[in-house]
Amino acid sequence: MAFAGVLLLVSGLFDIINGFVALLDDGYYSTTADHGNRLLIFNYDAWGWIWIFVGIAQFLTAIGVFMGSRGARLAGILLAGFCLVGQLIFLSAFPWWSLATMVLSVLVIYGLVSVPRHLPGERV
Repeated sequence: MAFAGVLLLVSGLFDIINGFVALLDDGYYSTTADHGNRLLIFNYDAWGWIWIFVGIAQFLTAIGVFMGSRGARLAGILLAGFCLVGQLIFLSAFPWWSLATMVLSVLVIYGLVSVPRHLPGERV
């Protein structure tokens, strides 16, 4: 569970960084003129706040994961899935960053789904 919790914290940090970048520099996520503006972002300020709130939710969920909460594990899976889909929007602008954070989200989901059976409070 520590693996999944730490990865959830790192993913939350990355999402908070994405949010602040969207808030502070609107043109940062724009693609080049020869590719056209292919991002699906409707409003950079709203998008930045969404990522900040998701990152904070991931931090809080990671605390629940460290405490062994089943609800926190389920919330972590949902948040990582949201981040996985959300990174598709950034794929045209920053393919390597998007792929790295998508892999991180997949590892979070894996870490939360493949829980050892000997955790206290879990049914076998």
